[in-house]
Amino acid sequence: MNKILFTLLISFMEISCSAQHSAQNQLQSYVDAFVADTCFFSASVGIVISDLDNGEQLATNQANVALTPASTQKLLTTAAALEILGSHYHFKTSIETNGELLENGQLNGNLLIKGFGDPTLESKYFASRTDIKLGIAQKLKKLGVSSIHGKIIADDSYINAKIPATWIWEDIGNYYGAVPNGLTYHDNLYSLFFKSGKAESKTQLIKTEPQNTGLLFDNQVLSSNINRDLAYIFGGNTSNQRRIEGSIPQNRNNFEVKGALLDPKISLITKLKTSFTKTEIVLNEKQLSNSKYKNLFDLYSPELKEIVKATNKKSINLFADHLLFEIGQHEYGSASWETGIVAVKNFWKAKGLPTKYISIYDGSGLSHFNAISASFFDQLLQYMHRSNYSQEFISSLPVSGISGTLQNFGKNNELKGKWKAKTGSMSGVRSYCGYLKSKTGKNYSVTVLINNYHCSSSLVNNKLIILLNQLYNS
Repeated sequence: MNKILFTLLISFMEISCSAQHSAQNQLQSYVDAFVADTCFFSASVGIVISDLDNGEQLATNQANVALTPASTQKLLTTAAALEILGSHYHFKTSIETNGELLENGQLNGNLLIKGFGDPTLESKYFASRTDIKLGIAQKLKKLGVSSIHGKIIADDSYINAKIPATWIWEDIGNYYGAVPNGLTYHDNLYSLFFKSGKAESKTQLIKTEPQNTGLLFDNQVLSSNINRDLAYIFGGNTSNQRRIEGSIPQNRNNFEVKGALLDPKISLITKLKTSFTKTEIVLNEKQLSNSKYKNLFDLYSPELKEIVKATNKKSINLFADHLLFEIGQHEYGSASWETGIVAVKNFWKAKGLPTKYISIYDGSGLSHFNAISASFFDQLLQYMHRSNYSQEFISSLPVSGISGTLQNFGKNNELKGKWKAKTGSMSGVRSYCGYLKSKTGKNYSVTVLINNYHCSSSLVNNKLIILLNQLYNS
């Protein structure tokens, strides 16, 4: 190479490096301005923006500080589930009997519904699963069953359905605090319906759905001129007592408040009996003691990739925690909080992520004790971008202005359709982790974790939109 060409090459490299350094400085200035806002004066703000094509960090703030992630925690769980279980994995529920099917159509034995942790039985998030009870009855009818001389027995022992010690009292009785069960049914939810009068007057609890919840209710809910559901259900898994406090809007005739079922198999059995009546299967509830059961047929959940998609787009705590339990079962032969947490941490440790500096207490992010750094999320996002399950993972994320928890985020500006991310929120916490494609075709991974901010959540969203627009146009 002659001297002139060598000089030109060096000059080109210097210009290129200078331009790259200038671009990094610009991105860092955007981050610095975001963090300096008075909204975050007393907040901890962890930010990492990286180039997905080469893995280089372009801008950061408190990147290694472990912060409460809220629902972005679901990314650790859903990504690990795809990697460990596979995108085509199915949960199973078995229908068994300890009797014989006679020629006259009499099933002379108990009917056993044995759960293996399927979170989608009768779930409102899957149209194909919304009438499982009738499907069971119809399958029995096709087998020739016209009567059952035995009891319906539900086996939910696959999962030890206990409430994590780190979940707060305000959450555990309400619908978003439903815990995994071996026979999770109808998202482990029940509904209370109230009639309210003028503000400050006591409400009336009209009915529950399902009727047989196995719970006893103490209604202390008041009517209010505030047009929001501010009613909270208090109670855990040590008692069937539930106390409802707070308020609902005044002058309502059928106002719905949702809670978490303590024992969903009660509801499943009750609904199944109704379906037997519809399909003209006679149930003679005489329990037979023969303990040897044989399989009649199995029910299977949608593929895991579809469950992951629902989990991330709709931010379903119950689904995420079911995935955590199933990972624990797969790795250690036991479906529990403890095995799931260890399995997820060990998986990410084996992939080179710094799990030593994070704390995990569930799969959903409901625990305030969870603590994860922006740097860890950034490495996870980069890993999944390169993963064999990249398409399944990225397609599960809400899309700005289009779907999921980002449906209204940036829908009226250039960000629409360009920001794919999981969000998280709880009191004083906002988090965002995902992928941004810039106007010039650059691919960024972006993580923003905010704890203890002092402005409205809508204002935090607006400030993030400004930052993301700056990145998009960079």
